[in-house]
Amino acid sequence: MNEQLSKLISLQELDVEIRRLQSEVNSLPVRQQELEQQFAASVKDYLDLKQQLDAALAEKRQLEYNLEDEQQKHQKFKDDLNKMTAPNIKIYETIMREIDTTRKTISVYETELLKQMERTEKLEALTGERQPEMEARRKEVDRQLAEWASATATAQQRLEELLAARAPMLAELGGEARSTYDRLSRMRSGLALSEARDYSCLACRMRIRPQVFNDIKRGEQIITCESCGRILYFKAEAATP
Repeated sequence: MNEQLSKLISLQELDVEIRRLQSEVNSLPVRQQELEQQFAASVKDYLDLKQQLDAALAEKRQLEYNLEDEQQKHQKFKDDLNKMTAPNIKIYETIMREIDTTRKTISVYETELLKQMERTEKLEALTGERQPEMEARRKEVDRQLAEWASATATAQQRLEELLAARAPMLAELGGEARSTYDRLSRMRSGLALSEARDYSCLACRMRIRPQVFNDIKRGEQIITCESCGRILYFKAEAATP
């Protein structure tokens, strides 16, 4: 086979693998995002319940704070009443009104807190039931992400090795062959060469004249497809043992 043609075939095989590896590496963020979105959709009900529980717990804490604050006020007014030494009807009536107001407010907070505690307990039970399933799905997602990250790291390492090997391969080509390869690669989505088989170009399916096909099989010169312009080569089938 023509030496330049042989090198072109090897270069294209290398470039095809480089593009595959680049696609694998570049697609990782998209695949990660899609998987996370799928996970979020699959556990949406659980996440909604968890959000409701978090809100309910926050409201419960606020009610507990308000109740404690009101109880302290109530106790302070009672203490002020007990400390009175000389009767003062105006002060007495004011304190009694405050005691009555805080008592009613405490009653309201206690009722609201009881209802909130019941709601919180129900939400805790519901999230508790669904948590194992959610954790199992999260574990599977994390396993898949770790597997992809590992595979991508391997692909990145292999990609760097191939890119380093490409430069000397390209340098070994003659100027005309390199120029033709670069031009066709840009024009034909990275495939400058095409296999010729059964009197056809496998890239564009154009029929090849018998004499031209025989010349391609001999591989003594660089021949291009009359239709798509790609460099044609013949790959002999491996002999059956």
